[in-house]
Amino acid sequence: MALTISNAYLDTAQMAGNGQYIAEYLIGKGWTQNAVAAILGNMQQESNINPGVWQDLNYGNMDGGYGLVQWTPATNYTSWADSRGYPWGGNYTNKESYINGQLERILWEVTNGTQWIPTAAFDFSFTAFTKSAQSPEYLTEAFLKNYERAGTEALSERKQFARYWYNNLSYSGSGGSDTIRRAVEWAVDIANDDTHGYDQINRDGPDYDCSSLLIHAWENAGVPVMEHGANYTGDMYDAFIQCGFKDVTSQVNCETGNGIEYGDVLLNVINHTAMSIGNGNIVQASMNEFNDTKNGQTGDQTGKEIYTRSYYNYVPGGWDYVLRYPGGGTTPPPKKVSLIQWIPE
Repeated sequence: MALTISNAYLDTAQMAGNGQYIAEYLIGKGWTQNAVAAILGNMQQESNINPGVWQDLNYGNMDGGYGLVQWTPATNYTSWADSRGYPWGGNYTNKESYINGQLERILWEVTNGTQWIPTAAFDFSFTAFTKSAQSPEYLTEAFLKNYERAGTEALSERKQFARYWYNNLSYSGSGGSDTIRRAVEWAVDIANDDTHGYDQINRDGPDYDCSSLLIHAWENAGVPVMEHGANYTGDMYDAFIQCGFKDVTSQVNCETGNGIEYGDVLLNVINHTAMSIGNGNIVQASMNEFNDTKNGQTGDQTGKEIYTRSYYNYVPGGWDYVLRYPGGGTTPPPKKVSLIQWIPE
């Protein structure tokens, strides 16, 4: 997408180009779509989503605001950028480095607890904001109150802008794909390591059951499914949907596996869950060495407690739902896996 950087106000198409770049960048850092839309709604009000804009277009006024979120005074950003080699001001030669510097400053603020001050109404950290599945409107106000603290709030406009960007940008780019890859690779690594087995009592490491395996996989990929109530198969659907997953059950054939993509979560609400790892294969936690759910030894005693295998439709009842994280569909080059043709009774 084309980046537009100048000390001028942008039109919608130009803002969309910058906004799409920001969305893909932050999604790739583990932000939710909701949080990205919220910060974009604030950025539009502050700067027209233009990293080169100065407050009131007063170029070089170091006492005023500058950049995407209008750091005030401008030296709050420019001094930081100088120390790290990022361009600012009228140095537009490398536009990606220009905007990346401001996005990295925001990520630095998240990590270091700078600029964000929790209020009574929004008493949570900047990190929690980035992972939140609350509505874009709610998060827009949270960012305004805890971060911007603007003299002129224009809250309704910020919320409208956030909803527009939530609805009109693509959030299924490489960032989402990277998140899916991390979840799949974590689960496959557990399956390939026999120090991890199946257990429904001690299920949060080193042993896992079917649901805790997938819940921890997505948590380790940066998707806060636990925060939204995921604990077992019976509550996974609502929690995963709140974290941005889409219900694509109607788009696939659960009997044959046709249409199921890399990273798709397969869910039987009562009994079982597994995850597609692409190329017609899945990863799952199944049963312990006694073909039971508890009181086995720690670790995989059979090679089939947590393992990868070819796709099958769950019996009895089949998969109730297939859930897909934004960005699914492309299977990366596979890591080494050991496929076992075995269906638990």
